[in-house]
Amino acid sequence: MATRILLPRLNNASNFNFFFNNTKKNLLIDQNFIGNQFLYRKYVAGRMKMRKEHLLVQEGDENMTLNKVATKVLNCHDDGKAGSKDITGNPNSHVPFKVVPCAPKLRKPSNDEAQSTTVTVSRSEISKLISPYIKLAKPRLTVLVILSAICSYAISPYSVALPKLIFLTLGTGLSSAAANAINMAREPEFDRQMPRTSGRPIVTGALTPQQGYKFAAVTGTLGCTILYLGVNTIVAQLGFLNIVLYAWIYTSLKRKSILNTWVGALVGAIPPLMGWAAASSLMSEPGAWCVAALLYAWQFPHFNALSHNIADQYKNAGYKMTAAENPKLNARVAFRYSLLMFPICFGLSYFGVTDWVFAADSSLANGWMTYWAYKFWKQQRENYSAKNGFKPTAEGITLANVYAKKVFWSSVWHLPAVLILAMLHKKGQWDRLFEYLGIRKSKCQPLV
Repeated sequence: MATRILLPRLNNASNFNFFFNNTKKNLLIDQNFIGNQFLYRKYVAGRMKMRKEHLLVQEGDENMTLNKVATKVLNCHDDGKAGSKDITGNPNSHVPFKVVPCAPKLRKPSNDEAQSTTVTVSRSEISKLISPYIKLAKPRLTVLVILSAICSYAISPYSVALPKLIFLTLGTGLSSAAANAINMAREPEFDRQMPRTSGRPIVTGALTPQQGYKFAAVTGTLGCTILYLGVNTIVAQLGFLNIVLYAWIYTSLKRKSILNTWVGALVGAIPPLMGWAAASSLMSEPGAWCVAALLYAWQFPHFNALSHNIADQYKNAGYKMTAAENPKLNARVAFRYSLLMFPICFGLSYFGVTDWVFAADSSLANGWMTYWAYKFWKQQRENYSAKNGFKPTAEGITLANVYAKKVFWSSVWHLPAVLILAMLHKKGQWDRLFEYLGIRKSKCQPLV
């Protein structure tokens, strides 16, 4: 009874593990594969074969042994029966099922994998399409323009409305992008000659000038429309004026006169006027012009210090920049407008835009930038003095370059510091905050 139960189990186990255990146990098949009652019968010849293979391995002939083992695994029979093939010569005739050789096939990706691949490809294509247009808008400069308009809107003594602030941000950003796109589309042959601008999308061929003009037309029209409908007419007019000033007048003057720097400074002063006009629509208030003057004066130490270290690039590209035409004047202008920051910040307190603490706090930031602007101007005055034959020495040039970098980086931190201080010291905002929190009452109500 036990033998009848064990034999089917052994047969099933041997059928399942036949290909895996054949080479290890050195078994020989001489019966039907399905009814292999004698599958476990071992022969002396098989043992002798295994001993010979073991000796061959010890002698170093490993390749022969591996070939024989592979032959047994692939052909499913022992080497002793290797010569007994079917009359047709089919090497797979001893296998109890049909063997159909086929070429290896690549695994088909699943639906999730195919979908993820499609998403990845589409994202890369979208990024490749959008990236040149983002560069065309000069995102860092556009963000600076937007922030100057927002800060002016927040500094104004009038109430702030969130929807109007959103429209101001979108319209100003789109208008700035349009002006920058026209600027790049007009001068790719000049930008190609400067390492600083050689990576722009129109220069590299990622976009054509016609695409740049189309992008500017769409963004400029959309930006001015948003400013007109979402803010007011004055802000929309200022946005359009800024596009014309930067894209046409400033860009044309860059190759004709050093006055282009002063025109470019006007372009930077208009966004604060847009922010103030968004809150009040009154351009006659002195506070609006103080904020605009702050941005106007700041651009001279910032840009003159920047252009000093790349003056040769501007000159080789055919641009008329003060740093290339008159280096001594370039440093003097940077120092003069750094000094002008003191009375401008004083004017914000005097006209009631900020409290008087701002006049003291802003002096620290103004003094920091003015100090390096003075060092820059003093060094350039020595470099181009009669004592040196109006020709700077190598040491003098090195010092001037160092001071110019100091002025540039101090101006980078100066503007956000002063604007944040102006918002913190906005006239009356702390009193309103304390009154709202119940810490301080604005007026004592008389008893009746």
